Amino acid sequence: MPEDEIGLLKRISEDIAVIKRYARFQASSEISSILKVVAKTPERQEMWRLADGTHSNEHIAKRIGVTLRSVQYFVQEAEEAELIIMEKRGYPKRIANLIPLEWKPWKPKGVKPAGLDTELQKPQATEGEASDVKG
Repeated sequence: MPEDEIGLLKRISEDIAVIKRYARFQASSEISSILKVVAKTPERQEMWRLADGTHSNEHIAKRIGVTLRSVQYFVQEAEEAELIIMEKRGYPKRIANLIPLEWKPWKPKGVKPAGLDTELQKPQATEGEASDVKG
């Protein structure tokens, strides 16, 4: 292939990359607004985060602590909104790697953060101080 054709192909490739970045930027606000409707709860937001094409519906359900049917409903709704595609059956993949900034980090319900055991958090009496323990 002549060198001038290679240069032309490189310029076309660079132009396409710029157009792709611009299209992503332009679409991100629309995707974000649709996503706010589909992923209203923290559990659904985590489903969105995990919908990267590498996690099965079953894995997502176990990881979040919800039923498989809950994940299936979410995936179906997100597919209808064209936010998720299914390249492989049972492995949802979001169309954009977009996580809204206002979403809080995922914390499973009923799990205490490490180090918050109330018994361990009581201050220990040091030498010369009174202790709450009677004995």
